[in-house]
Amino acid sequence: MNEVFSGSLRSGNGHARRALALLIAILAFLVFSCATKLPAIPESISSAEIIQKAQERSDSNDWKGAKYYYETLLERFPNEPNLVITAMYELAFIEYKQGNKAQAIAGFKAVVAKYSVEGGQSLPATWKILAQNLLAKLEPTPLPAKP
Repeated sequence: MNEVFSGSLRSGNGHARRALALLIAILAFLVFSCATKLPAIPESISSAEIIQKAQERSDSNDWKGAKYYYETLLERFPNEPNLVITAMYELAFIEYKQGNKAQAIAGFKAVVAKYSVEGGQSLPATWKILAQNLLAKLEPTPLPAKP
């Protein structure tokens, strides 16, 4: 069988070449699609480990992977304000890094708004300051019109 197939390729059999090209394309698709699948996150993993994995993905510009971990952080720790604000800021920052200006602005505004609700004063100021700085960059205040 192998001799027949290789002989068909050498003789220029168009069907055999197309079949081989299709096989290569399918294999490439399978290899690359499997490479982009994100691993299941064990229930036993700590919030610190989730953040670490998210940061590793961010550091390698794997925005999809980073979002996956930060969204998991939000899902698993919805009653932990410090973790929620961290994930919210980081998700908005990922949108910013990807050039999604409208989503980044909305995300940073949501971060800043968290500081205005009950308990917001106990949140770490870092995320509010960073969000405000990026909002100022994304939405510069227009200069007043000259009379």
